[in-house]
Amino acid sequence: MNIEQDELFSTWLVRAALAQGTDPLVLASHLWPGWRVCTIDLDRGVSEECATRLVQESGIQYDEFYSASFLPIAKAIGQEIRADRAIWYWFLALGSRNRKRHGGLQYCSHCLATDTRPYFRVQWRLAWHTCCAIHKICLRDRCWYCHMPIEPNRLSAQDLMSTCPSCKRDLRDAVMVPASASSLEFQEYADNVVITNSGFYGAHQLKTTEWFFLARYLLMLLRFTARNQTSNVRKCLASLLPSVSCLKPPITGLGFEMLPTSERANFLESVGVLIRTGPEHFRSAVLAHSLTGMSLRQGWQILPQYIHDIVQEIPQLARSRSTNIAVVSAPKSKQTVLYKWARLQRKIRRFP
Repeated sequence: MNIEQDELFSTWLVRAALAQGTDPLVLASHLWPGWRVCTIDLDRGVSEECATRLVQESGIQYDEFYSASFLPIAKAIGQEIRADRAIWYWFLALGSRNRKRHGGLQYCSHCLATDTRPYFRVQWRLAWHTCCAIHKICLRDRCWYCHMPIEPNRLSAQDLMSTCPSCKRDLRDAVMVPASASSLEFQEYADNVVITNSGFYGAHQLKTTEWFFLARYLLMLLRFTARNQTSNVRKCLASLLPSVSCLKPPITGLGFEMLPTSERANFLESVGVLIRTGPEHFRSAVLAHSLTGMSLRQGWQILPQYIHDIVQEIPQLARSRSTNIAVVSAPKSKQTVLYKWARLQRKIRRFP
């Protein structure tokens, strides 16, 4: 069973099992006895010992398995390769609990429908991917019918690769939703940054690692403004990007790599605009709104170089205020309660 172009390693393993008329878990147990494969993210790569066993059984060279993992892209964008980290920046998190998952995989129904043998792509697990560049439609991260996560690892021997294991509907039957031009533009540009090993912040050229670090910083800042609608940071960014006023905080408040596709797309479109604007306009807006270093840092010890240079020019702290204020034990805010409720629903798999 050959690995297709851009095929994801974990789902290739599922496809290989189905082709042999067996469950994915049975094949994994045969390859690696005693190893609970379902509890880890195989797309982060496997140990040399496990890889050797796989090469011997499949006849496929190690380089092909390496290319089907996150590792080439992770190294290109500067992600630290650590198996003990729950989240890798810019890669969708599975949120695994035994065999069940809370997310982490997207799909294009048109791609699956036109594949000779349906398979899942590596790019569908990249957090900056929210649409299909080929068919110009939005990616889905849930079954169109039952709204459960995409979990090929739970398929049975008699299932098709495009089957939802929860409701047995065909993912290829999903309605196609056109992608926005802004989402496509940012996604294609970010892909190009990985391919060419460089990107731009305005007119300034950056290395791939620097560009993705800047994008992650801007994401953080945008999420802060979405939560704090009266902050000076929000007013500052709104002067550069009027659509900031439309940004809503994620329903669950979870990390970016755990958000549903639609919420990620909204933030990434804004990141794209801010990156095109460049550091000169950002600096002017920061000075015009009298922001402090603390408001731009938001707890970050290390900043992107151009942001660091701006922070060095401005006061680091706001004017001190009297701390002689009575402490009142007030109820939690409505937003905090909604966050907790959304996370509980996600935990019991009733919510994206």
